[in-house]
Amino acid sequence: METMLASAVKVDITPFMVTNTYLAGFAPNRLATGVAEPLTARILYLEDAAGPMVWIVADLIGYMLPDVDELRAKLTDVAPERVLFCSTHTHAGPDTMGLWGPSIGDAPLRTGRDPEYLKWLIAQVVAGVRRARVRARPALFGAAEDDRDKSEWVVNIRQPGYHDQAMPVLRVDGVDGRPIACVSNFGCHPEILWEKNTEVSPDYVHHLHKTVEEATGAVSLFFNGALGGMVTGNIPDETPLEKRRPFCRKLGKNLGKIAVDAWKKAAPAPCAEIRHRTRRVTFEGANKFLLFLANLGIIERKMDRGFIETSVDVWRLGPAQFATLPGEPLPAVGFAAKRLMLGHPNFLFGLGNDELGYLIDHAAAADPKYHYELSMSAGAEATDLFLKTLADLTAEL
Repeated sequence: METMLASAVKVDITPFMVTNTYLAGFAPNRLATGVAEPLTARILYLEDAAGPMVWIVADLIGYMLPDVDELRAKLTDVAPERVLFCSTHTHAGPDTMGLWGPSIGDAPLRTGRDPEYLKWLIAQVVAGVRRARVRARPALFGAAEDDRDKSEWVVNIRQPGYHDQAMPVLRVDGVDGRPIACVSNFGCHPEILWEKNTEVSPDYVHHLHKTVEEATGAVSLFFNGALGGMVTGNIPDETPLEKRRPFCRKLGKNLGKIAVDAWKKAAPAPCAEIRHRTRRVTFEGANKFLLFLANLGIIERKMDRGFIETSVDVWRLGPAQFATLPGEPLPAVGFAAKRLMLGHPNFLFGLGNDELGYLIDHAAAADPKYHYELSMSAGAEATDLFLKTLADLTAEL
């Protein structure tokens, strides 16, 4: 095979029982009242001599490894380890974690997950992958990166000025020059609409996609990066919803324009293979509250005597390297991960094949201003394990 096959599709995953949908993020018991913009799962299908590989990114708060494994079992034509599932982390989508269901105050009474929706979600994604496989054609690949300061739009409210400004972009075209996909990667919480919003939305990511697709003709896929602790839109918390919506549009459009600029600079070329390494790791959960919620069934996840299994993946496609971390990396963790990588550019996908909350470093874990992040974290020792695994896998590429 002189060059890989590729295609990209998007499928609708907007909840069909909207007013029965608990919205994820912020406080529990926030029921949806309507749909501002549809949610999508976006699929990049690749095929080399080793077989198909599928990258999926969905407008969800997060998607846990047991759910990813359930999806993989349905994708019978794709080797399970060659399926990647990431979430954009929108705070205006359905509760797929279980934390934001009915409650008394902040105390959850039961999970907010809807099993019928989750079953339908898998069916939608499986149908999309099948459609993508039929459409796959010989492709060219190129990557570029924009490293301009984006602080006009995105800030770190815990440590101002300290977050990853880089936006790497992968361009995928057919050998005939027709565009297939634009894959962008940048860290920023999709929470611009904030806690008073009760309409389903991908948040700023919707406007990023619209901008990219109108300018390039390619299917846009956006993977969030080092968004944790706390990288978000440059808008005060007290801003009312009616002023948040215009900012949300402007943020998405501006990030979309930056992605388009990088896409135009990428020089597509043949690539015969994508090299991939993956490893499952097990660690002892340090967060007793989350373990307690798992024991109650609020979080529907097996934790054997407090031990949790997750995974880390790395890929090499031409000169570019890609890696996942199973949660929301703080900027310091994101920078540490990229220092271990050898690509040009390096893509770091947060919420990769799992959502374990904030991936916190030791310095932040000891700092009182990161109390909230620590309370929703697997602990700094788990982060150490993930980074070591990333380094080991990178050495094997």
